[in-house]
Amino acid sequence: MRALVGHWVLFANAFLLAFATLPALAPLLHAGGMRGSAGAIVAAYSLVCHQLPGRSYFLAGYQMAYCERDTALYASMAIAGLVWARWHKRLPRMHWSVFLLLALPMAIDGFSQLTGLRESTWELRTLTGALFGLGCVWFGFPLLNTTVRLLRIALRCRPIRLASA
Repeated sequence: MRALVGHWVLFANAFLLAFATLPALAPLLHAGGMRGSAGAIVAAYSLVCHQLPGRSYFLAGYQMAYCERDTALYASMAIAGLVWARWHKRLPRMHWSVFLLLALPMAIDGFSQLTGLRESTWELRTLTGALFGLGCVWFGFPLLNTTVRLLRIALRCRPIRLASA
């Protein structure tokens, strides 16, 4: 537990990098003849993404394991996490209203597409996903950092043992 608390940024970034990279690895594995491994990745990511071919990128002639918006969202989270790890002391904390402004384009684009008002483009899905992913890390990592600091303090405190009567 102490290792996780002490190195939470490392673990969070490792997770984000793996989560962002595996869907791009799936089509490359498929092209290389490793269909079982590629299929396992695609099946796993079907839990978090609709995987519609018309809204997905293709590598080596095969569809990635998640859509264009998710590609941008998770890639930007992974990149922003690495940037935050290096320069977080120089970055100002993001106000919740700025986070909402970064989330709003994706909400508008996704909702208007979902309701059939219009069809989004790959450029809009990519841009709105990237803005939201950036906002998630820039807003969320400082909150996690504060929580981890409090947890570190709590872990240093030893429980008081009550004497039995």
